[in-house]
Amino acid sequence: MVPEAGVSRAKESALDALHAKVADVLTTALSGSGETAPSPQMISQAIKFLKDNGVDAPAKSRRVSNLAAALEELDLDEVANERRAH
Repeated sequence: MVPEAGVSRAKESALDALHAKVADVLTTALSGSGETAPSPQMISQAIKFLKDNGVDAPAKSRRVSNLAAALEELDLDEVANERRAH
């Protein structure tokens, strides 16, 4: 999609900051240390935005490593049971 005349693309630093925030929010939500988890729709939209803008992180970055570790520790059966209980 080509931006309309007069519409500027977000600066790379702003996209990088959003990428970092998404990684932090996902890590917090998956670790269970947040008070409320972000909705799947919000996460999906943020990830789509980043992907559409070509923003990614190297696999060895600290944030991606933390997110990967949280995913490895996640017990999906336990999460499903907790959600059913609420």
